[in-house]
Amino acid sequence: MTIQQCRYVLEIAKTGSFSEAAKQLFVAQSSLSVSIKSLESELDIKIFERSGNGVYLTEEGSEFVRYAAKIVDGEDFISTRYKGKKDIEKLHIATQHYDFMADIFGNFLKSTVSLRYKFSIKEIETYSVIQEVITGKSDIGIIALKRTEADIMKRYLNKKALSFTTLIEVPPHVFVRRTHPLASSKLVSVRELQTYPCVSYEQGEHNSSYFAEEMLDLFDAEKHIEISDRATLMNILLMTDAYTVGTGIMPSALNRGDIVSIPFDSSDVYIIGYILNDNRKISEMTEKFIALLKKSTENFCVVKENNQ
Repeated sequence: MTIQQCRYVLEIAKTGSFSEAAKQLFVAQSSLSVSIKSLESELDIKIFERSGNGVYLTEEGSEFVRYAAKIVDGEDFISTRYKGKKDIEKLHIATQHYDFMADIFGNFLKSTVSLRYKFSIKEIETYSVIQEVITGKSDIGIIALKRTEADIMKRYLNKKALSFTTLIEVPPHVFVRRTHPLASSKLVSVRELQTYPCVSYEQGEHNSSYFAEEMLDLFDAEKHIEISDRATLMNILLMTDAYTVGTGIMPSALNRGDIVSIPFDSSDVYIIGYILNDNRKISEMTEKFIALLKKSTENFCVVKENNQ
């Protein structure tokens, strides 16, 4: 049995005539009749009965039509779903919670000239970023490694058939509101932060220091708040004397200068980069995004050097 034979049966049932069905299907009536007889013989059923007014479905034929309709609908759905698939540009990004990624993604959208595309960007916990790239749900993952743990993390990624490419290295910074007591400091130490609430992104069950986005292993905060999204983080920082530790890069216009970054007194460094699945071919759209990612992060690096 073929899908084409199912289409033949449905058209005959619809028109009530072999001759009219043959016209609609653009096939010879003799070929249509042979195909239906072959189908009836294969299934050992009688689908149509002829009469002076045309043809009608038998009881078995009526049952077959219901199944045939589902088969044809399924085939039509799949054909529509994947026909012209190559014309749709696709890019799926998974990233840790970085303000600068929103800006880069926005610039990527502005530079895209494709008429049809399907893009997505997810800000999720570190382990989930890695899993997204492993499973192929995301084409690229953006993460930061702490230099003191970079070798361990790179070995972990290598075992997962993931490659890590460094974009830039930046020293850690403390983020606080512009009117925070420490906002005017040139450098902030662990001791100075101990009395203030520390905010960090939750990592779920994968909460080892290797997956943490902040350098919390440097000290044990007496007041600790875990959050899961950047909007909540921003609100807490703006409304309280809480702080978080990050890359120091916050270019988004959404900030409006209400949050400032202060160099953190630490010898450690954030190594910001992207991960790719070694077992997957890099798409043209992913390559375009990587090119913009490299250009954008180079600009961040230049700004930091000028500020220093």
